[in-house]
Amino acid sequence: MNRSEVTSVKKKTLLFLFPFLFLLIGGCVRIEYDATVHYDQSVTLETTYAFRDHPVMKLLNLRLDWETWKQQANDNGYATRDYSSEDDYEGMVLKKTFKNVDELQNIKQEWKTGPAGVLVPPDVEFDVQKEDGIWFDSYVLKTNLDLRLDRVDLPGVNLSGSPKELAERYIRQADIRFNLTVPTGVFVEDGTGLDPRSMKQVEWQVYGGRQNNMMLVAHVPNVKAWIITIVVALIASVTAFFVWRRSRKNVGNPDRTSIRSRVLGMLIILLALAIIIVTVREELTNDRKVEAIRQAAQTDEFIPTFAVHGLLGTDRTFLRFSQYMEQRGLAKDGALCTVTAKGAVDCVINDYSSNRPIVRIEYEDAEASLNNQTKWLNLAIEEYKAERNRSFDRMYVIGHSMGGVAAANYILNQDEYIVDKLVTFDSPFAGTRLANFGLSASNFGVNTGSPAIRDLSPSSDGLKSFQAKLETWPRSVQVYSFSGRGGEFNLIEPSSSLLLEEYTNNIGTETVPYDHFSLHRKTDVLRETGEFLYEYSNEFNPVETQ
Repeated sequence: MNRSEVTSVKKKTLLFLFPFLFLLIGGCVRIEYDATVHYDQSVTLETTYAFRDHPVMKLLNLRLDWETWKQQANDNGYATRDYSSEDDYEGMVLKKTFKNVDELQNIKQEWKTGPAGVLVPPDVEFDVQKEDGIWFDSYVLKTNLDLRLDRVDLPGVNLSGSPKELAERYIRQADIRFNLTVPTGVFVEDGTGLDPRSMKQVEWQVYGGRQNNMMLVAHVPNVKAWIITIVVALIASVTAFFVWRRSRKNVGNPDRTSIRSRVLGMLIILLALAIIIVTVREELTNDRKVEAIRQAAQTDEFIPTFAVHGLLGTDRTFLRFSQYMEQRGLAKDGALCTVTAKGAVDCVINDYSSNRPIVRIEYEDAEASLNNQTKWLNLAIEEYKAERNRSFDRMYVIGHSMGGVAAANYILNQDEYIVDKLVTFDSPFAGTRLANFGLSASNFGVNTGSPAIRDLSPSSDGLKSFQAKLETWPRSVQVYSFSGRGGEFNLIEPSSSLLLEEYTNNIGTETVPYDHFSLHRKTDVLRETGEFLYEYSNEFNPVETQ
């Protein structure tokens, strides 16, 4: 094989690996797929690929050959243009119109040869079902995109050791979006109910390191039904007009009768329109929303919630939380796991029947370092799993104050991404300046120099180590962070308690008028937490079930 042939093979191999490299780099890549469906059923696909400079790219010795990739895209029939953004992403945009959805399936083949397709496994399955309605027929598409590293099977790629560990960490930050826009008259939803604010457009955030289940529902007008409805409405309107006109002639005061008739007619028309609108809306949304809630809240899957207290917290920190959820039938106070200062764990199981057990975790040393709290949380979870004799693929974690930081640190240090939801209550992810005051006071004999307080200092080694890993925060974790702004002074600044907002868009935040020490017990905070964890489907993504 001569040099030119070798060069050609290398280029083809790089083009083949292009989508995988995007997935590998994670947080330094942006991929967006914007599909627009037209009235003639053609589909215009605009794809954006963009990188920004990142140490991992240099470590893996990646070089971006945009000109070669553009040529590859042009060969596949795409128009291309350069892309740049204010946040330092640079790349290209590809655009192509397909005659119909069937032709769009060719993307799977294009994906094998370069960046002109969609980043999905070639064997991805699509399941489309039609549901007949009165005015709208619904087409339901269910699919999943499995973007776990072990699912990527590419010839010549065999990651192991440190490169694989590096890839697994950054795959969690893959920033991939799908957007779909449909013509006027057709309504789309993501399977959780029709949102009047976005009836023509839906979007999904796809996450690396996990299987992404997605549902698309398209409501297409039933033309015959609408024609019949319009004809019947016209006949009814004409008939009503002549009835009112004749009635008005037979009354002694035509002017007054005319006014009453017009008002009555308007009311009848408005009532008819209201009935039609309500019926259509119910047809489009009610069944789907109920089904989404049922899947999210009533599935038989075993999903425990682990509750972690903060500095100087006790086993009672989340007792009110457990009682509230139990009273409303959302979850049960499942267990209390106590961890000694030497790392020994003792779990007392309170309930063996619930599929939504709340496991409260108590540290005997409530002033331990962040590293120890994280390690003990892992030990407590494993001990509960052994004592309960029940494995699980998903779990929720909640934490108050430093407990939220330990929970987040636990997530960052896991090889398997099974934490589905995280709730934090005024957690100092960037530390608190009051910790510095405490450390200063310890020089004068005041007992404020514990390992926990040292780690809560904004400049501590413990927090620096934690924050250094936030760049690889798994965006698949659904986060809800509360910040307290009540009382005479605010212990944790919002910039600290809401820090995760800078590393994931799969997050909801709220600032509440309560102090640091009581917000996790307030009824409205508990209600919102219960809705987020147990009652409703994911507010930020389509419903996901295993």
